[in-house]
Amino acid sequence: MINNSYRSRSFVLTHHHSHNRWMFISVIFLGGIILSLLLAFVAFGSDFGDLQEQSSSLKLVIILHRHGDRTPTQTYENDPYKDEQKYWPLGWGQLTMVGEKQLFELGKIFRKRYKSFISRFSVKSVRVMSSDIDRTLMSAEALLAGMFPPEEDQIWNKELLWQPIPVHTVPRNYDKTISLKAPCPKYELEKKRILKEIKQNETVEDKQFFKYVSLHAGQNVDSIREIETLYTCLFIEELNGLILPVWTETVYPKEMREKAALSMSTYAWNTVMKRLHGGPFINEILDYLKNKSRGRLQDKKLFLYSGHDITMVVMWRTLGFNEFILPAYGASLIWELHHLGNDHYVKMFYQNNTKEREPYELQIPNCLNPCPLDKLFAITEEVRPTDWDAECKIDSTDY
Repeated sequence: MINNSYRSRSFVLTHHHSHNRWMFISVIFLGGIILSLLLAFVAFGSDFGDLQEQSSSLKLVIILHRHGDRTPTQTYENDPYKDEQKYWPLGWGQLTMVGEKQLFELGKIFRKRYKSFISRFSVKSVRVMSSDIDRTLMSAEALLAGMFPPEEDQIWNKELLWQPIPVHTVPRNYDKTISLKAPCPKYELEKKRILKEIKQNETVEDKQFFKYVSLHAGQNVDSIREIETLYTCLFIEELNGLILPVWTETVYPKEMREKAALSMSTYAWNTVMKRLHGGPFINEILDYLKNKSRGRLQDKKLFLYSGHDITMVVMWRTLGFNEFILPAYGASLIWELHHLGNDHYVKMFYQNNTKEREPYELQIPNCLNPCPLDKLFAITEEVRPTDWDAECKIDSTDY
């Protein structure tokens, strides 16, 4: 007769001496790991994806985005598509309907991400700035339409679920933060020096490349700046479904893209250029972060900047990121101020394009993640001008 007490033994003890014991132990071990991961996800889920905005630690958001899809600002001599009336009826450098939709979608992405932090528009909580050019102004408006559709008492026209939101700008020749067109003689001198240095270091292959492109473009193309312009033109034409000339197949997109990315990076190549070109913007956003952390700007929750690819690249490099990038339409840099414990921290994100539903978090160079606000001030000190106008002046030591 079989002892019933033996039957009642646990499953583990019953199989302790069986040939399957190691398999069983492995299953139990893996199950424990999976259970731990699930518990961790539940415990820390508020730090992931869509839930991040629900964190009570979030105090301020600053967003810099590039405008949407546009027409070319210029073409080249042998361009088969340079007839403005036929191919670009909107005019040169104008936001397209595709671009409008891109930024509207970007606004919806930000609305979803920050809905519990800032659910509706108010002039007290939101300030929007743009460079003084059609495509960035229109991009800002399209983004705002997606991010802040009117709700309840904000609905002033039931046939149009849209509300007017102020977008601020300054003339381009005074703009040292977004369009970066404010005159700075010392910066221009340094930029010319760097471009000359790059030109002097060209290889035989580089010279052959420029000669080939010049021959087929029908104009002299002998610098990475001119390649950048040409690459952008071809890129836009390709996006619009136009068949590129056969001669481009050996140089576009790879080689031209590499040189275009190099060209963009030279706008903030060294510390002097970062300080004079990117420094004013860094000073501005750090002032917002500092004032918010000290109890000022109590009502402000969002600062939004509508800019260009060059704005994005200059900020990227000024903060110490060295990777060469060519920001897509609608690409965005995001700064979030969080109050954790007794201190304030900054998290930084990059939205690569308007198709991605979530930005990915960046590791700010030379800082922890998240980055203590005081540390962010310290690591950016050498690229923040104390008197921009004075530092832009040229003296005898600059030659």
